[in-house]
Amino acid sequence: MRRQSRLLVSLLLGVLAVVLMVFYVRGREANLLQLSSMKDVLVASANIRPNTIIEEQMLLSKQVPSTYVQPTALSDSRAVVGRVAAVAIPQGAQILQVYLEETGQKALASDVPRGQRALTIAVNEVTGVGGLIRPGNFVDIFGTFQFGRPVSVGTTGQIQYADQRTETRLLMQSVLVVAVGREQFGERPPPRRPNAGITEDTRAAQEEQARRNRDVRNVTLIVGPRQAQELILAEDIGALTLVLRSPLDEGAVADLGMLDPLGLLKVPIPPIPKVRPWWREMRGP
Repeated sequence: MRRQSRLLVSLLLGVLAVVLMVFYVRGREANLLQLSSMKDVLVASANIRPNTIIEEQMLLSKQVPSTYVQPTALSDSRAVVGRVAAVAIPQGAQILQVYLEETGQKALASDVPRGQRALTIAVNEVTGVGGLIRPGNFVDIFGTFQFGRPVSVGTTGQIQYADQRTETRLLMQSVLVVAVGREQFGERPPPRRPNAGITEDTRAAQEEQARRNRDVRNVTLIVGPRQAQELILAEDIGALTLVLRSPLDEGAVADLGMLDPLGLLKVPIPPIPKVRPWWREMRGP
């Protein structure tokens, strides 16, 4: 009886070994068949720099085992030629869909988070930090306002005020700038064509000169609906000034309160207003 049991166990182990061997062989066959199945993909014939319009001579059609075809790899040159490389594509790399962008500009709405609003305010060389603010920067917003109690109307029809004073207040902190003029955050410069006859140094100098020559007249901010309401009113009754924040400054400063000429100079008698310089005239009242 014991001998028969041992024989039965041996037969079962033998059958199990045969079954495992069959599965192993079939798996290896599937891998080999997959390796032997070749597919056409497009690869870069040379290094392609970012923001370059892809042309036909930059591409090569190459057969690779289907196992090594990367997701979203493209094989039809018609889907690639004329599009823009969003990232650097090294020579021999497969052309992936995620590497490419269209030549058109993206919509500003795609940069506005849910529940937020994009609001544009007017600036000039002074109120806009000399035009040096860039999309993606964070700014603090100060408002300067004039107060007074109307007492009479002068002979020229102008209202006469008593107890006039000027105050500056910190209205908002760490506000994201999403656009400066028409330059949006993350917007790609005009794509360049290879071998256009312009060296990289010349192109960089031209872009820098264009940046310096642009006239920035407005800045678009990302704010909440209530903040948008406050800024619209503040811009109508006073003058707004943007102050550029350091990228290392993530916290909010304490409430500064209001500052008027008496508090600024620490005197009990208001100073006599001087003639406003031209840049103050640009800021409005």
